[in-house]
Parts: sequence; C-alpha cells; structure tokens
Amino acid sequence: MKKKVLCFLLSLQLLFLTGCWDQRELAAVSMAIGMAVDVGENGLYKITVEAINPAELNDQTASGNAPSVVFTLEGNTMSEIAHKMNIGFSKSLIFSHMKTVIISKEIAEKGMLQFIDFLERNREIRDDFNFIMVDEGKAADVLKVLYTIQKSSSLKLTRQMSTGSKLWGSDPDIRLTDFVNALTATGREPVMATVHISGNPKKGASMDNLKKSELDAIVEIDSLAMFRDEKFVGTLPIEQTRDYLWTQNKIKMTIVSVPCGNENYMALRIIHSRTKVKGDIQNGKPHIKLSIRAEGYINGNFCGPYPLNESSSYLMYEKKVEDYLKEQIGKMIHKVQKEYGVDIFGFGETVEQQNPKKYKKYKENWDEAFQQAQIDIETDIKIRRAGLTSKGALLRKK
Repeated sequence: MKKKVLCFLLSLQLLFLTGCWDQRELAAVSMAIGMAVDVGENGLYKITVEAINPAELNDQTASGNAPSVVFTLEGNTMSEIAHKMNIGFSKSLIFSHMKTVIISKEIAEKGMLQFIDFLERNREIRDDFNFIMVDEGKAADVLKVLYTIQKSSSLKLTRQMSTGSKLWGSDPDIRLTDFVNALTATGREPVMATVHISGNPKKGASMDNLKKSELDAIVEIDSLAMFRDEKFVGTLPIEQTRDYLWTQNKIKMTIVSVPCGNENYMALRIIHSRTKVKGDIQNGKPHIKLSIRAEGYINGNFCGPYPLNESSSYLMYEKKVEDYLKEQIGKMIHKVQKEYGVDIFGFGETVEQQNPKKYKKYKENWDEAFQQAQIDIETDIKIRRAGLTSKGALLRKK
C-alpha cells in the first residue's frame, strides 16, 4: 500500500515538471520593441514593427550591421496584422517587451478606440510602453531614424522621454493605462507627448547616420497633444508642456529662466516641487485652487547688482519667480479653456473627489463648465542657495 501511495505522489509531481505549455525557444523568436500606427492605403491601418538585432546592441558582438529590422504591413484590424507579420519576419514576434507605440496625427484625428482595444486585450502586451504621437509625417519614419548612442529608435525614445521628464519636464509620461483611464473618466481628457523628425527621415534611416556627430535626422520631443474623447484636438508647445506638468505635480527637476529686463535673466534650478489642487463649485461655476510649492538654487544670474549674501536679494528673486510661474501657468490654463475647452488637467476629477454631490450636476457637461471655471494659482518659491558663489562674475567685475 505504501508503495502505491509513493508511486502516486511521484506521478503527481511529474505533472508539475512538464514545463510551460506555450514555451518558445529564444532562437525561434524576435523581440518587437516598437510599433508605429499609420492610416492604411488599402486597409484601415498600416502597422510598422521594429524588431531588434540583439548582437548589434552589444559592443562586444556588434559587427556593423543594422541594429534592428523594420517591417510594414496593412490590414483592417490590429490583431490580423500582428499575426500576419511573418509575411516579412522570419521568426515569431514577441510583443511583451515593447517600449514604444507611435501614432500618426491622422490616426489621432480619426480616432483610436479600435487599436487601443487590441493593445488592452492582448495578453502579451504590457501597458508600460511610451504612448507618443508624431505631429507631421508618418509614424513609421520615427522608428527608422537611427541614433548613435542607443542604436534602436525605440530604445532611444524610451531613454529620451525618461530623461526629459526627470531633468526638465518635457514628457507627461503617459502609458496605455494612463490614456485609457483619462479616456473613460468624466472629469479628465487624455494627453500624450508628440515628437517630430528634424532633418531628412530617409537619410536618418541609413547606417551612415550612426557614423556622424551631426546627424542627418534626429527625433525630438515637440509638444503635448490634447484629446477630446479619443480624437486629437490640438497641441501645446514644449514650454507649456512643462507648465502643464506643474499642475499635475509631475515636476521632478527643471530650470526656470526668469526675465528681469533688458534681455537679462536669472536661472533657478528647481530641485523639489509639490502641487496641491482643490476643487469646488461656487456661485454656479467651478472654482479651482492650485498651490505650488518649490525650492531650488540659483544656477545663473545676470539680473543686476543684488549680492546673494543678503536676505533681501533672496526675497526679491523669490518674488520674481513666484510671479513669473503664476503668470505662465495661468496663461497656459486660460489658453486650454478658451481655445480647446478640454479639461486635460483633471480638475473635474478633483471636484468629484472633494465635492461629489456638487459635481453630479455638471458631470455630463463638464467640459462646458470647465471653460467657465475660475482658476486661482498660488506659488511659494524658496531659494536655498546661490550655487558655489554668492557674488557672480557680474558683481566681481564691478
């Protein structure tokens, strides 16, 4: 009896040692790390996929060949195209490590629900990739532009977006989940970063682009795209993208160049920032209050003979920065209210969270209410130090 029980237990263990039913050998697959979506000529979509050549991304094994392979296919559904990609690719594609999805402006204007549905449903595709729009030309061209340091276009864009977000505030850091959550919310509209190709896209796709210090083409972060529901309505320039990020409490670090007359500026490096938002309905219209607290140090100063070993100079500069930020952020919000009428800031969400009963009346027509909203901005800036010297070259020269 004991032998029978032992044999049964051993047989049961073997069931758990059979491996993965859907395993695929590394030699039989290719990693898709980037996807571009354009309007098709013979179908609804034209999809371009970038698959990496791993050997060329390693300095020890690189032999000067192309770092990635790009292939384009048309079809009427994303699922159809993804499964037909082996018309061109020799190996089975894996989408689980995809870093970037780029859409053309034409796709954004047309509407994106169909291919977003595919991206959400596909069990292989994770939601941690960068979601980006190209403002001019084809999305496919962005995937073809090579870059010396990160040879793959998708890997370069991933690092570029992350660095831009941390050091200046040029990327809203939008993933698929962020876009879908804003799309389905009643008090927020979606946004995403946009890029453009500076230079000649055809020359940028050549291997010669990897051998030049001054590139024939380079992909640059351009602006912030705004949407109403699933459709593109307009953009904010890169400077106002940062102003938008102030409202979202997403500024990690940046440089604020404050004018002080006669084409002179004072540069303040922000190292800590925090934004709080309060929302209410008062006298029949939304009332939003933004409180921005930040601190930093002077990173350059040509604003006159105000020595930074005196507290009065610090107070004067702090006031200049506070007024400047308040003005710039206010202009950006007013522009979105009056020109586009879309609440990309999530002010409706804030009102709903803090005053749900009052918000209920405006829920169905929040964008109209947002256009009439009163926005109050409060800024509090603290300058902690003046860099390595309290007297810059301007004062020492005098």
